[in-house]
Amino acid sequence: MMIKVKLERMVHGGNALARLKDGKVALIRGGIPGETVKAEVIEKSGLVQGKVIEVLEASPDRIETPKHPGLDYGFIKYERQLELKREVVQDSLSRSLKREVEVSSVRPAPKIWNYRHTVQPVVSGGGLGYREEGSHNIVLLDTDPTANETINNLWQQWRNLNAPKGIHEVVFRANDEGDILLSLIASASAKNYLEFAHHLVREGIAGVSYAQFDERGRFRSGSEKLAGEKTILQSYGKFSISVSTTNFAQPNPSAATQLYEALENLAPHGNLALDVYAGSGIIGMYLSGKFNRVIALEIDRGSVTRGQRDVERLGMGNLEFLKTDAKYLEIPEGADLITVDPPSLKRQVGR
Repeated sequence: MMIKVKLERMVHGGNALARLKDGKVALIRGGIPGETVKAEVIEKSGLVQGKVIEVLEASPDRIETPKHPGLDYGFIKYERQLELKREVVQDSLSRSLKREVEVSSVRPAPKIWNYRHTVQPVVSGGGLGYREEGSHNIVLLDTDPTANETINNLWQQWRNLNAPKGIHEVVFRANDEGDILLSLIASASAKNYLEFAHHLVREGIAGVSYAQFDERGRFRSGSEKLAGEKTILQSYGKFSISVSTTNFAQPNPSAATQLYEALENLAPHGNLALDVYAGSGIIGMYLSGKFNRVIALEIDRGSVTRGQRDVERLGMGNLEFLKTDAKYLEIPEGADLITVDPPSLKRQVGR
C-alpha cells in the first residue's frame, strides 16, 4: 500500500514515526523528521511499517544516500544525526522511567568514516557487499566506507584472489598497525580452503580461519584455524587486547576508547570492582588503576583465556578473570563498583 505522510520524529531502529489518518502509527525507514514522503507500507500484527519511495518535501539535512545498505542514518548530515540520536535516547529513557529525562549532546566520533576494524560482507559474483534490510538482495560495493584502510585494501583485491567456490561470507578484522585476520564462512569442508589460506598468509595476511556456513548466524558450529595466527592485538587507548574474527570487541576503537576513558574518570578509588559481562576485559583494565582488585566475570571460555593472557602480557596483577554466568552472580561483600555491559548492548549498526 502506498501512502503520503509527514514524518514526526525518529524512533529506535532507524525508523521515523508518522501518524496515519485513521490514527494508527507507522514506522518508516529512509526519512527525516519534518519531511513529507510517499512510503510503501504493510501492516503486520497490527504494526504498520514501510520505507520511503519518494521524498515530496525534503529536509535541508538530507544528503545523497550512500550505496552501502546498512547505514540507517547515512542520508542525513552528520550533525543532524547526532541530534536525532540524542532525541531517540532521551525519548526511550523518558518512556522507560516514566518521567522527563534530559540527555546531553552526543559526542561526535573521532572518525566519521573508515572507523570499523571488523566487517562481515557477503561474497557474490566474485565481489563483496551487504544484503539490503529484510531482503536477500545483495548490494556489491567497491569498498566499504565504514571499514578501515587495511580492510579496504584487501576488499579491493578480493576479485583477483581467485577464491575457491563455496564461500558465502568473509569476516575481516584489522588493527591500526595493518595486521589483518580473515575468516571464511563456507559450505564446503575446511580442507577445500587450506591451500588458499596458506597462499593468503604468504601474501601477508596474519591468519586465516574457517567456519561452516549456517543460515542462523555465523560461528554457530565454532571455527578452526587454517593458517597463520588466531589473534592480533588491537589497541584501545593505553591498553591492547587480543582479538580474533570470532570474538566480540568494539568495532570502533577510537570512539570506544573515549568511552573507556570517560568511565575511568568517573570511577572512584576503591578496594574491589566487578566488570560483569567482561568480554575481553578492557573495561576492567581501565578500572585497574582505580581499585586494589578488579574481577572480570565472563561466561565465554575463549574470552577468559584471551583475557588472562593479556593480563599476564600487560603485567596487571590486580585484574583477574573468573569464568561464570552473571545470572547466578553473588555480589561479593565489599564490592565498591559494578560495571555491566551485557551482549544486547553490544549490537552495533552502521553509521
